[in-house]
Amino acid sequence: MTQSQDQDQKIKERSILSFKKYELKNDQLELNFIPKYGCSWSTLRVCLEGKWVDLLKPLFGDRVPFHYGSFIMAPWSNRIGQGTFGFEGKRYALRKNFPDGTAIHGDVRTRPWEVKRAADKEFEATLDSREVPDFNYPFKLKFKHTLELTGNRLTMALFIENVDERRAPVGFGFHPFFRRRLTDRDQDVALVLPAEKVYPDEKYIPRGTAIQVAGKTDLRSERFLGDADLDHCFTDLRTHLIRLIYSGSKREVHVRVDPVLSHTVIYAPSGTDGRAADFVAVEPVTHVTNGFNFRELGWNHTGVKVLEPGEQWGGGCDISIKNLNQK
Repeated sequence: MTQSQDQDQKIKERSILSFKKYELKNDQLELNFIPKYGCSWSTLRVCLEGKWVDLLKPLFGDRVPFHYGSFIMAPWSNRIGQGTFGFEGKRYALRKNFPDGTAIHGDVRTRPWEVKRAADKEFEATLDSREVPDFNYPFKLKFKHTLELTGNRLTMALFIENVDERRAPVGFGFHPFFRRRLTDRDQDVALVLPAEKVYPDEKYIPRGTAIQVAGKTDLRSERFLGDADLDHCFTDLRTHLIRLIYSGSKREVHVRVDPVLSHTVIYAPSGTDGRAADFVAVEPVTHVTNGFNFRELGWNHTGVKVLEPGEQWGGGCDISIKNLNQK
């Protein structure tokens, strides 16, 4: 990046972070998010012994796709290979937005949403693709996003309505970047994902149907995540509960997903020096990476939803905090 480009980036980041932030807060959790920027979360904090601690890596700007915090992925999640997909015998091209030549994470995460309801513990916003001239999807859709804070639980949901005259393939997901350590007392996070199968991949695109987890992809039992270097799509969840355990801080985070979120992507990269990044992205999603193309090829259980004109569909998940000192 040149000095001029770096300056432009810093100016852009400041403009993004200058957007009005909304807040949901009680004595246990505090969420800050930005409706004008995709309803992306800038921070999610938990109160530990009277001090507010970041549960997620805070948002630092708009660098796509890894800017931390959390964001919504829709009308598809993760990558579409070569930025093109087939549906009912036709091919559709999307704008590619990642260096590997894929279209990644949908096209709602940087768009301004219209706030419909905003209160201390509840929020609702909508986005209509018909009002976005350059929306990166060939079908007309309307999205509704809701948030609710109750005690130690934050619930999020997304609903997609097909406002086109044609059938439309859709999917969605959520992309929170959890910190690997809440406090200096934590050695690492233990991630428990009750997934029986994972997709073998090549350059992050599945190359075959899901197979049994093994080795570093077997996250069914409690152990430190370590230098796993994961960027994998999992499925066949035996329960709807994903757990992140911070044993030093005596806290356990529960991510409870609706059945519609039948897949989970785990992104826990390691650098060129082999050292693990200080975050793990736990991404509940509805469908396999590149799912539109795999559905067109006749794969079963891709998780892709085909909406009839006028049909609405969706679901969500919640994040809650458990104190390990309490029985």
